[in-house]
Formats: sequence, structure tokens, C-alpha cells
Amino acid sequence: MSGNPLLPAWYDFAWTAIVIVVIGLAIWSLVSLTRSKVDAPTKLAWAVFIIVAPILGSVVWLVHRRNRRAELAR
Repeated sequence: MSGNPLLPAWYDFAWTAIVIVVIGLAIWSLVSLTRSKVDAPTKLAWAVFIIVAPILGSVVWLVHRRNRRAELAR
């Protein structure tokens, strides 16, 4: 915990939880990406995007993957 009396303890816990969720989302996206049937250069581009912008990259990848699966199922 921080020694700063101006920051309450819940603040530390909240930021820790947010960081854990963001890291978990990025890992989930990267695992999903490695299991996908996308060609290697595209996988590399997606991986860089997910690592550089973890929230935006992960959400865009997961939405793109879901849309692509829906198109292939038709």
C-alpha cells in the first residue's frame, strides 16, 4: 500500500485490478491470434497492434475475429 495519506487504499486496489484486466485481455487476444488461421505477416501486424495498444488492439481483434467467423459460417 502507498504511504500517501491522500490516496485511499481502494485506489491502489482499483488500479491494480484494472492493470490485471488489461494484461489478461491482451494475453487472451494474443492466444486467440496465435490459434487463428491468419497468415504470418498479418499475425505479426495484429500482434504488434495488440502489444502497442492493448485495450484498443485487443477489442478490435476480438470483434474482427468474431465477424470473420460469422462470415465463414455463412
